[in-house]
Formats: sequence, C-alpha cells, structure tokens
Amino acid sequence: MNDAFPDDEWSGDLMEFTSCCSQCRSTHVEPRNLARHYGGAIGAIVGTTGGVAAAVASAEAGVLGGPIGVLLGAAVGVVIDGIVGGATDCAAGSRLGETIDRSILHNHRCRTCGHTFGDTSR
Repeated sequence: MNDAFPDDEWSGDLMEFTSCCSQCRSTHVEPRNLARHYGGAIGAIVGTTGGVAAAVASAEAGVLGGPIGVLLGAAVGVVIDGIVGGATDCAAGSRLGETIDRSILHNHRCRTCGHTFGDTSR
C-alpha cells in the first residue's frame, strides 16, 4: 500500500519518454499512427462483412423455424455478428498497425519543421 504518492506518474509501468526531432532537435513531436488507423478501419470493415455473412448463414438456418425464424435470425445475426466481428477485427487491425508503425514506418512527425522519422530507441 503506497498512500504517500497517490498521483505518482510512475505507478510501476514504463514511463513514456519525449522524443525529439532528429533534424531540428525540437521536442514538439507527435505520433502519426497511420498504420494503426488504417489497420483498425480495414479490420472493422472485414469483421463487419464477416459478421453479416454469418448473419446470412444464420438466416438460412432459420428457414427451419419458418418466416419468423428467418426474420429473427437475420436481425439478431446482423446486429450481434456485425458488431462483434467489426469490433474484434478492428482491435486486431489496430494492434497489427501499431506494430507496423513502431517497427517499419516513420511514425513520428515534428510539428516545428515537418520532418518525419522512426523510433530510434529500438
């Protein structure tokens, strides 16, 4: 129990360090996270499409329950499978994109001079 420092920034996790521009040495640097954003969007599209395809399959299986079974199977399938599939694949795409940003792309941009550069600490 550590009540002495309730607002301590360390809290046992790795602290973030402030990057500086490799060209002008400014500390006004921001992450671009392009692959993370695109990966999340593509993952959401793919997951939602997969969820809708699963909903169509469940609607076809609902034929055994008659017209009401088809209607309910399709409605529930689209909502649940679409949302869950989209959210799951969005998270997976974001995670993959974050890895690509960190290891391949020039993920940092200097707000002072506009220079883009990668993470040189790894």
